[in-house]
Amino acid sequence: MWWQYYGDAVIAVSVLTAILILSFTHFYMVKSKRGFILPLSISIIGYISFVTGIVFIRGFEGLGFMVYGVIIMGIGLLYYLGVGVYRKIRY
Repeated sequence: MWWQYYGDAVIAVSVLTAILILSFTHFYMVKSKRGFILPLSISIIGYISFVTGIVFIRGFEGLGFMVYGVIIMGIGLLYYLGVGVYRKIRY
C-alpha cells in the first residue's frame, strides 16, 4: 500500500493540513478578521513551501523547502496565536 512507502510524508502533510484547517475555521468564526490576515497568509506560504518540498521535489533537494516551510509556518502560527488571539482575549 502507498502508506507503507510514504507514511512519514502522509502524516506530516496531514498534521500540517489539520493545523491549517483549524486556523481557517477560527479565522472565519472571528468577527474582526483584521489581526488574523497576515499570520494566516504567512502560514499558507509556509505550508505551500513544505508541500512543494515534500511532494514535488522529493529527496535531499526538497529538504530545504520542507525545513523552510515548517519554520515559516511555525512563525505564522506563533504570530497567529501570540498576536491575534492574545489581542482578542485582552480586549
